[in-house]
Amino acid sequence: MTYYLYLYNSDEIVSNWKEFLPKDLSGDEIFKEQKLSLILFIESEFDLFCVIGGNAYQIILPFIDQSFGLNIYSRIIKPREDEIASIKSRGITGSRAGLSEQFRDNYRIIDYIKFGKVTQEIHLKLSKEVSDLHFKFLKKKSTDRIQIYVSKAFKVKKNVDFEKLHSIIKELVVISEIAPTDYLDSYKEITDKAFIDNVLHQKLITKLFDDTENLGRRKSNAHKSFQHDFCDPNNIEKFYEADEFRLKEKTDKGGYTVFKIVYDRNEIYDAVLSRAVELFGVNDRFKFMNFVRSARIASYQDGKLSVGSGFLFHISTEFSVNGTPTFLVDTKWYQLQDSFVEDLKTSSEHILKTYNAESYILHEPWDKNLISRESEYNFLYNSKPNYIVIDTIIADGLELCDIMYYDKKELYLIHVKYGFQSKIRELTNQITISARRLRETLGTKDKLILEKIYNQLIEKKHNVDNLSLEEFKNLFNKRISYILAFTSHLSNDLVVAENIDKFNSNIARYSLIQCSGEMRAYYYDLQNYQIPRK
Repeated sequence: MTYYLYLYNSDEIVSNWKEFLPKDLSGDEIFKEQKLSLILFIESEFDLFCVIGGNAYQIILPFIDQSFGLNIYSRIIKPREDEIASIKSRGITGSRAGLSEQFRDNYRIIDYIKFGKVTQEIHLKLSKEVSDLHFKFLKKKSTDRIQIYVSKAFKVKKNVDFEKLHSIIKELVVISEIAPTDYLDSYKEITDKAFIDNVLHQKLITKLFDDTENLGRRKSNAHKSFQHDFCDPNNIEKFYEADEFRLKEKTDKGGYTVFKIVYDRNEIYDAVLSRAVELFGVNDRFKFMNFVRSARIASYQDGKLSVGSGFLFHISTEFSVNGTPTFLVDTKWYQLQDSFVEDLKTSSEHILKTYNAESYILHEPWDKNLISRESEYNFLYNSKPNYIVIDTIIADGLELCDIMYYDKKELYLIHVKYGFQSKIRELTNQITISARRLRETLGTKDKLILEKIYNQLIEKKHNVDNLSLEEFKNLFNKRISYILAFTSHLSNDLVVAENIDKFNSNIARYSLIQCSGEMRAYYYDLQNYQIPRK
């Protein structure tokens, strides 16, 4: 390697402090500044590295590789072992354009869901394996793990002398020859409007049109139904907390009129499809398409409009296009690289195997032939000691959980869903909303929402395990954990964690990873449990 030094001293300038301070304070003091700019060029066989000091960054900015640090890190990443201290990203989905996140100890790369985000910079601690393999010369103790910062630059967070700098550069040359992974940003937004309109949108309409065959027999044909999640992308929380939904259709004069009001968000999808069939029958796909395109959903809470948007905007789903997994999430279309699909499988498997709830908590099997509805399964626990069924209890728009279970030290808030399909996204939305609202509630003096939940339990004659209101509130002084509980939906009751390839919903995988990471970073522990069917 060859070194070149560029050194530049800027002209002396008078500091702004001279004008800021009154003359009786500044007197005859000299306020001149001189700034140093230093660039150390290191030329290897294929690369030109730069070490900068002072104001030199502005000099080299037009010429640098904007993703150099992230690119180097992508070659040595160990998702299960590397620990994130903080990360900055740019949002692709949702309302956040940019996000800066800080994490507690032991929060690993594999726990960070990158879908919908473009990573910009990371502060992290490398795995022991990589620390030993590439940066052992920087370690003082055998147990040390090297901390780095990566973005445009690659920075080792350690004071080094020139000899160690030389060794770092040599190691970067070695690392640059390793094949990179696309683990951090492994998706591609589809922006070709013609392709979206003529292929993707038409395929979505066909899926909806074909699903009209299942109206009225959704339970018996559940496996044949169009798998999707239904939620207002403009504000997920307001949609989930709404208590009334007005379904609107376009009039001949161009305005809108309400054709139906429902009070359960799960009834919206079938109600809109049923209205289309009522108006145009089951053979006119063109008129069906125009109807679902124009239909709108207005969500109300306590009689006031909270959020509203078009019917189609509420649908998130996935299907294969030319053999490539394709997502529709929050009104945007994405194609997933094969590597990202594998990452989803790996991360899902890791979460399902690592964060498990004990089997004695949900010990009742769920045979769909005997128990068709989720509420029926939940109420199997209504009369059991240490269980309280919260299903159907909503206070201030909050659905805390389906089932509560507690022992001497812990309180478990359990959310239940049949199948490991797109509907898992609905379940994970409920969990994160519940966790946020609960944390806010427990920070108040009177914990009024808990009182409202208790009063509704009494009013609806749910078993409260003989607890008084105060005893019920005191349950929340225990260590709180959430449980995401689901079943297999396949004909054979396969264990999802052991057969992740056979469960093909990328939305379910993505939602699980996203929820697990968000819960562990910001709220409570999240455990998973697969309910056996027999």
